Amino acid sequence: MRPPNRFCFLLVAALAGATLLGCNDAGRNESVKLANEGNAALNRKQYDDAIVQLKKAVEKYRDNHVAWYGLGLAHMSRKQHAEAVDALGNAARIVDDQPMYHMWLGIAMTMKAEAQAREEQARKESKKPEEVELDLGAVNFESALQHLQQAVKLRGDLWRAHYNLGLIYRNGDKSKEAAESFTKAIAANPREQGPYVALAELYSRWDYVDQAIQVASQGTANVPGAAERADIWYVLGMGYDSKRLDDKAVESFSKALEDRRDHHKAKFQRGQALFRKGDFSRAKRDLEDFVKTGSSKLDLQKTQASKMLMDIVAASAEATAESPK
Repeated sequence: MRPPNRFCFLLVAALAGATLLGCNDAGRNESVKLANEGNAALNRKQYDDAIVQLKKAVEKYRDNHVAWYGLGLAHMSRKQHAEAVDALGNAARIVDDQPMYHMWLGIAMTMKAEAQAREEQARKESKKPEEVELDLGAVNFESALQHLQQAVKLRGDLWRAHYNLGLIYRNGDKSKEAAESFTKAIAANPREQGPYVALAELYSRWDYVDQAIQVASQGTANVPGAAERADIWYVLGMGYDSKRLDDKAVESFSKALEDRRDHHKAKFQRGQALFRKGDFSRAKRDLEDFVKTGSSKLDLQKTQASKMLMDIVAASAEATAESPK
């Protein structure tokens, strides 16, 4: 499960000013000062400095929930999952009705649970964690689920909470609940790519290809960033590919590659579609480039690409043999 692309750091400073500046106790006031400095460093993405200042803030005043919150986000940025869960758990314990605390605690818990499961499996298989094919359905996300549910109960327009709920439901084979959560995430923020991709993939899994194409088409129109939009174009291309609408598939995969040149899966799928169309020259370029540049995780597709390249060579040789002398 992947974390969202951006953190809402600016809320940290806003919460600090709104909730703690009225304290008169010297320790609390010093804690507020340190928290403000730490959150300013957090907003500048100076995560190590932020962690130092925010730790000092909670040492001065243990109930400074804003400092705990900022500390949790800083640890998340450093992929220090256990520390993030601890800090965000303190923030949610101190102020139980703050939806942002529950949302980020739930997200941190999912990251921690996945990382631990991946490391454990990597040890068993004598692999690096990034090389493991993890079965997310076997990971226990129950605690994370509870906090994400609490977040949307407190505030229904948190797209990240709905999106991460959808991922957990999907991993647990609760497809109906996943689709509902992804749909709510899109409604809450139609400018983010993740929910479109997840919902379209879910519809494709159900063999509701037309619905998948509709969702992905909406995403390409609504999501502004090229890098973010690339995956939506890819999913749209896969929808057309499954219906063997090769012209539209090629167009969509080409859009994905325009938005992100290193989208290797799009390069492979476009090569396949061009091969089916009999456009062997363009297919050959795509497939050769994919074999050279695709990652090791795409070895199966590389084998398929190599087979198609051999078929192209054979077809070209046959066409040459049959041509008039």
